[in-house]
Amino acid sequence: MAFRLAFCYFMTYCLCVGNATLWQAIPFVGDIINGNLAQPFRLLAQYLAQNWIHIQGVGAKIHGGGSGDTAIDWLVVAEMLTLALAATLVWTILDRRRPHYQTLAAWLRFTIRLTLGMGMVNYGLAKLFPLQMSPPLMGVLNEPLGNTSPMTMLWTLIGLNPVYEMICGGAELVAGILILFRRTALVGALLTAFLTTNIVLYNFCFDVPVKLYASHLLLLSVFVILPDSKSLFRFFWQHQPAVPLGIWVPPARRPAFRRATAIIEIAFFVCCIGNTTYSIGSRWRRVAEARRTHTPLVGAWHLDSATLHGKPEPLLVGVDQPATAIYIENAMQANIRSTNGQLWRTFLKDDEAKHTLELHPTASKGGTYNFTLPDPNHLTLTPTGPNQDKTATLTLTRIPLPAQYPLLTRGFHFISEWGLER
Repeated sequence: MAFRLAFCYFMTYCLCVGNATLWQAIPFVGDIINGNLAQPFRLLAQYLAQNWIHIQGVGAKIHGGGSGDTAIDWLVVAEMLTLALAATLVWTILDRRRPHYQTLAAWLRFTIRLTLGMGMVNYGLAKLFPLQMSPPLMGVLNEPLGNTSPMTMLWTLIGLNPVYEMICGGAELVAGILILFRRTALVGALLTAFLTTNIVLYNFCFDVPVKLYASHLLLLSVFVILPDSKSLFRFFWQHQPAVPLGIWVPPARRPAFRRATAIIEIAFFVCCIGNTTYSIGSRWRRVAEARRTHTPLVGAWHLDSATLHGKPEPLLVGVDQPATAIYIENAMQANIRSTNGQLWRTFLKDDEAKHTLELHPTASKGGTYNFTLPDPNHLTLTPTGPNQDKTATLTLTRIPLPAQYPLLTRGFHFISEWGLER
């Protein structure tokens, strides 16, 4: 019964959760398949949130925002577990006399391996191209330390030195690649369990909203290791010869079937690495180009006023939070600070030739503006395009910033007579 439950739940999760599943390795149509399989669970979760649990506000609807721990996400997992329990009950009644499920166990482990490989490759490449944790942002650098959130503190610490982030990403990438192949799957699963344990600790101890997904990666890696636990104990603790017992591929006597399994592993590896590298590499090139592009808009801007149809109307971000400042990092990245002190990641597109600026804050409807700089310290954004009746005219004043930040300029020292603390 334990295996039946594990099979029903893990297969449903791996194929339908919609977050870095093995479908995403398929070129062109993978994301479509991924979204279509996840959508029924999300729509049902939204219905349950609104009509059964009676959740109010933003949590009652499917929404973006960079969190994998929304109320909808928790309900999706609850749905999958409920479905797995029901399927296990029916399966047990219909097939209670079967002595083992050796072949199904192999297929389950094979599916989990591909899922873990995809997840770790995604994690790894997002750090190898240091994108997941960006260098300290202007909005964070100008915030008192005591006001920062635990997640921002963690992200800033890791992003402060891209070399450290890239080394972490390299380890995750190696784990993802190793687990994809039969001969290296066990060492890949062990390395994945080690790395995901650290990720889970980060997420729980620093309140990073990816607790559900990270916990599942750890749980899946432990499940892959479990059949070999006795052999590992015998080798590492008793110092005796031991042979792994896990079934890494479906048992087959026909050489053609074994070759087909190997071809699937190799093809998945090529697609997984190729698609993910292309996607993250393209994003990295865009970010690098944006950082090189000079724009007079870079800086911290205080939002003096916002008017809609000539009447005062605050610029809202997140859950109807009025904005108070905009930090423009480069021609692609910005942050908007709301009156409650929260920073909202914002995609920015600066077109110097047309004097237009697009702002798309996380979890908010963006807008396109014509911008004018009456002088270097004042900025006016006038709405344009199809959303002009919903977007306020903004007037902003440049906030003076320090010439340098010790956090960024301290650098590395082989010799230190005392530690620099300030």
